[in-house]
Amino acid sequence: MSSLTMTYTQRNLAENIRTPTMFLTVTLVPVGVMVFFVVPFIGQDAAAITSATATLVVFGVLMACVGHFSVAIAAQRESAWGRYLRTLPGGIAPQMLGYLLVGLVVVAAAIIPILLVAGLFTAASAPPPRVMLAAGALLIAVVTFTLLGMSMGYLMSMRVAAIANTIGFLPLAVAGGMFFDEADTPEIIEQIAPFVPTRGATDLVLVALTGKSVGPLSLVMLAVWIVVLAGLTVWGHRRDQVRRFD
Repeated sequence: MSSLTMTYTQRNLAENIRTPTMFLTVTLVPVGVMVFFVVPFIGQDAAAITSATATLVVFGVLMACVGHFSVAIAAQRESAWGRYLRTLPGGIAPQMLGYLLVGLVVVAAAIIPILLVAGLFTAASAPPPRVMLAAGALLIAVVTFTLLGMSMGYLMSMRVAAIANTIGFLPLAVAGGMFFDEADTPEIIEQIAPFVPTRGATDLVLVALTGKSVGPLSLVMLAVWIVVLAGLTVWGHRRDQVRRFD
């Protein structure tokens, strides 16, 4: 199993390196927002920049997970090579573990530049125990957005997944209130944000990192979204298996 997993991981990583558009996108967009729209205005306000950094890290995870898993899985489903891989005796487990490991590489590419900018050029700070808690909370965000990307990959065609990946993360970020200051958030966003997974993931990381109190609704809905997205992913995979191979 471990040998097969590493083989799939190396192959998927090589494919992403040969076409680095996604790596560049998930790396440059969040850190670009950080450098041009956050640091010049609140870079020396320790509390504000720490919260903004956490929010942009969650945004980077959203872009990385949805971008990687939705397109990669949809492309494999529609390719002859992907259909052949589904018939191999190793089964689907090492293939999915390979996707997950490459997804973690993409996530690292998205969040490390943000953390470097925050650490080197801003007043952002947090005690080590809080940082460790935030890292654990971020793993839950990774799971949530990974399931979102995988469900999109199994339920959408390659063309639709590519379009959804290009524009889909932005409405989720806006609806979750990621681009608004707490005092200036429009009322309609305040009403819908607790029901969007991006808000729950952001609130969870902020609670862990800063101890900031948040409403419980967004965290409850995050758990609901994880269950729903996991169900959609399993159902999509089984539906695809039946349509193509049974």
